[in-house]
Formats: sequence, structure tokens, C-alpha cells
Amino acid sequence: MTRLRNVLYGAAHLVRAASVAALLAGTMLSTNAPRAVAQPPDAVKIGVLDDLTGPYSLLSGQGTIEAVKLAIEDYGGKALGKPIQIQIASDQNKPDVAVAVAREWVDRDGVTVIIGVPNSASGLALGKVVRDAERIAMFTGSASSDLTGKGCTPNTIHWYLDTYASANSLVDGLMAQGLNSWFFVTVDYNFGQTLQTEASRMIEAKGGKVLGSAKHPLGEADFSSVLLRAQASQAKVIAMANAAADLDNAIKGSQEFHLEQGGQRVAAFFLNISDIVAVGQKEMQGALGVAAVYPAMNAETLALSHRIADRLPGRRAPTAQHLTAYEATLHYLKAVDAAGTANAKEVMAKMKAMPVNDPITQGGRVREDGRFLRDVTVFRVKPAAESKDPFDFVAAVQVIPAEQAFRPLKEGGCPFVQ
Repeated sequence: MTRLRNVLYGAAHLVRAASVAALLAGTMLSTNAPRAVAQPPDAVKIGVLDDLTGPYSLLSGQGTIEAVKLAIEDYGGKALGKPIQIQIASDQNKPDVAVAVAREWVDRDGVTVIIGVPNSASGLALGKVVRDAERIAMFTGSASSDLTGKGCTPNTIHWYLDTYASANSLVDGLMAQGLNSWFFVTVDYNFGQTLQTEASRMIEAKGGKVLGSAKHPLGEADFSSVLLRAQASQAKVIAMANAAADLDNAIKGSQEFHLEQGGQRVAAFFLNISDIVAVGQKEMQGALGVAAVYPAMNAETLALSHRIADRLPGRRAPTAQHLTAYEATLHYLKAVDAAGTANAKEVMAKMKAMPVNDPITQGGRVREDGRFLRDVTVFRVKPAAESKDPFDFVAAVQVIPAEQAFRPLKEGGCPFVQ
């Protein structure tokens, strides 16, 4: 641990002398350009593909970019004795854009790994690209459990919390309190649909009832009609199967309709630090959520969170996606040097063989299907009076061991896992 701290807090001084280049590309590259031959491997090239301006931009976006840069700096700026470069682009929350950018990166630029991708549909589309190109994708923001199920590939790793683990953990907690009738407010694409399906199955298996659901498009601003249907259902739990700006707007709307005062409990499967900041700690006090990592989880995670915040506008608190991107980048670079090559097959083998030990996770591991396993925490939002740090928003209610929280390997349906 002492050596790790030295890396984390000393490498920043070394990296200023190292060559860490960043090619910023905020828009997608032309899909009409002819395919080019990949450049000679004169550098280890990381692509950060993310939402830079849309509904997931605060949740991931610039914070993920800065977390990846910080991990590169902390690692020393080089791997395989070569400089580490990053390329950045937006997928605009469109799978076809994600695929076009990824193909340009691997065919023309020699990018060896893609990190970020908060949109699950984009992540599922990228799986085939990196498999066919013999590259790697590490999903640090998307949540659909299909990424390690029917959409899994030998070239992808799902680092962020998934829909199965989140649903499994939150349903258990609320059903134990007798909250056994549910209504879903669901974002209408793979992430929300998968989350609702998995949570509904778990609710019914425990003897609960799903009284209905209402879908909304990604980036919805007005939740009035959706929430009126939720209110009319008289369900004990209004379950938000969405995230980021959609979740923030839905929670604000639930307050305007006084759902809690009417006896309905609003629950969020993917409540993040950015949501607490956006809605307000006072307004969110007592709300339950689920996370694999959060800024004040421990002293080392809190210190890392402040270092990431130093690089963000307004020193805003980093999210679970930002911390996960830092962790994934660091593990990838360790695996590249351990393998002695950036070859995807050999690096993936090392990432699955090596334990994950860093300021965020101790003893984590990447499973055969690409699922990153670590403990999951059910938390409550603290009253502001209990907070001991500007980033101390939540308190652990229950820590669920990784093997209990995540879907068993044999149930995932991953096509390459026997």
C-alpha cells in the first residue's frame, strides 16, 4: 500500500517531464473517409468515448476524461517504454456514431483500448467492433447487464455497476421493509428496459407485485404525465429505472407532485453523487441508493476524489463513473506492462488473472465473462449535519459481497463462456 501511495502522490511530479499527449476530438470523425492503415505502435493509445454535452455528460463526460488522464499521470506517463496518448470523442448517445468513431480509431490511429461509454446501447454496439478488430473496450459508465450476458465478448470488460446487481440489492432492501408493490419510471432504451425486466422478475420472485410502468425518452425534461400515472397506480414504490439528468428531473417532479407525502416511496436504482448535488442533499435526505464506489467510501478514495475534483470546473464531486474510469485505466496499464505487449488477447488474459488493488478496490477481480467483481453498498443520503467533508454525502447501510450482488456466471448467457 505504501508503494501505491508513492505512485499516486509522487508520479504527478514525474509526469510533467513525460510525454502524455491528448488529441481532443469533440465530434465524430467522418464515416465517409477511406479506411487507413493503423499507425506504427509508437505509443500506447487510449480512446475515451463518452457523452460530452448530453444527459450523461455530468455523470461521466469530462470527469471521465480527467480521471483517465490522472491515472496515466499516476502510472508515470509510459507503458512498454512508450508514451501513453489519449484520443477523445463523443458518441452523442448514438450507437452508430460510437461504431463509426471506434472503427476510425482502430483502423487509422492504432487505439488499443476504448474507455467510458455511458450509453449501454453504444456499449453493446462496440462489442463487435473491438472483437473483430482485436482491441479492448472497458465500460466504465454503461450499466446494462447484457454487456456480460448476451452481448458479452472476449474483448470487453464491464467495470461499472450493472442493472442486475443494482436491482438485486435495492429490491432486497425495500422488500424487507414491506414495500411490495411497484411502479416503474423507465428510460426507453436498453439500459432502462433491462433494469425494469430484471427488477420486476426479482420483485415477483419475492412475492411482490409490479402495478405498471411508464416509459420516457432519453433526455426527457417534463415528467408530468409519467408521474401522474405513477401516482394513480397507488404503488408503494415508484422505481426510477433511469439515470443522470433524467433521474434528476424525475425526482424533482416527484417532489412537485408530493409523492412521498402521499405515502409512495421514490427509489432510484442508479442514484449518484451528481444527482444528490443537482437535486440537493436536504431534498434527498434519507433516500436509498446502491453503489460500488463513492467519494467518501474510505480515506484513500476520498483523497483520490479531491484530486479528480481539482481538475473539474467548480471542483464538483466526482461520480462513481469517474472513479471507475481511473481504476480501469490503471489496471489496463498494469496489464499491458505485465503482458509485455498491447495485444488484446494477452492483455485481457492478464487483466483477468491479476487482482485489482488500488485506492478504490482491494481484492477485486475480472470474471471470465468480463464482469468486474467487487462489493456493492446500499447507502442512504445523509443529513447535511452528518457530513464531515464536502464530498461526504452518503452512509453505508449494508455492504453486499460481490459474489452475492452480481448475477452468477452460469445465469448470464454469455456466448463464449462454457
